[in-house]
Amino acid sequence: MAKITFVGHVSKDINKTPSETVIVPGGGVFYGSIAAQRLGVRCVVVTKVSSQDVSLFEPIEEAGAELIALTSSQTTTIENVYPSDNPDERMSRILHTADPFETADLVHVRTNVVVVSALWRGEFPEELLKQLRQCVDTLVVDAQGFLRNVLEDGRMIYRDWWDKEKYLPLINIFKVDNNEAYVMTQEKDLERACKVLSGFGMKIVLATHKNGVIAFDGRDFYRANFSEYKMLGRTGRGDTCLASFLAALLNGKSLQEAVNLAARITSAKMQYAGPYRGGEVA
Repeated sequence: MAKITFVGHVSKDINKTPSETVIVPGGGVFYGSIAAQRLGVRCVVVTKVSSQDVSLFEPIEEAGAELIALTSSQTTTIENVYPSDNPDERMSRILHTADPFETADLVHVRTNVVVVSALWRGEFPEELLKQLRQCVDTLVVDAQGFLRNVLEDGRMIYRDWWDKEKYLPLINIFKVDNNEAYVMTQEKDLERACKVLSGFGMKIVLATHKNGVIAFDGRDFYRANFSEYKMLGRTGRGDTCLASFLAALLNGKSLQEAVNLAARITSAKMQYAGPYRGGEVA
């Protein structure tokens, strides 16, 4: 029986670094489900995609996860530009968007753990979080899908989650990177920002930064560093980190052990473009 359902759009990613450009399938549910599945956790992906693009995301099923591809007129397509060697400097532009999720789509969520990993604000209407909260034990949310706003020209900019006081208390595990944490708290120090976010009521804040990952449970911090990595492997960093962290917790690991595993698996994945390939000892 599956243990995690990932809900969110898959995407066609055009990733540009100073040295090269690659076009790969992407999206948080793509990177996350493959990583968790390859760490021994059964996963289901509920996504929306154009029928002509479904074949791009066959790696999800090849990894052993179940893919529920709900039909959409278009597939979300995103261009990511990394202008420097700092992986936290990313300029993104959305070229096409798949259809937003609706209440009726939640019938496909049948696990006690669900990860909402949207790519843009409005993709997963925040009112649906209330409905999910009623039917799952553990609600995991990536901040990106509620902070990243799409402008008319396709550029995506980060704005604070206006109704965070209303929705953050519904969440068990909240994933941010250092930029998202700053946008939501105006705290430049990541650990102080984690404390502010924790004050809204979630059990765990999981935060990534260019050097590693931090978890805060409202009382203690748990930290681990990434090893050296390649810029081309930057896309999918946070998704892989979150998925491997959850896999560790579901396999009975402590918070520190989960953070250690997340850093190790994410470091391995960032050696190459595309999802985690497996092979690391969990």
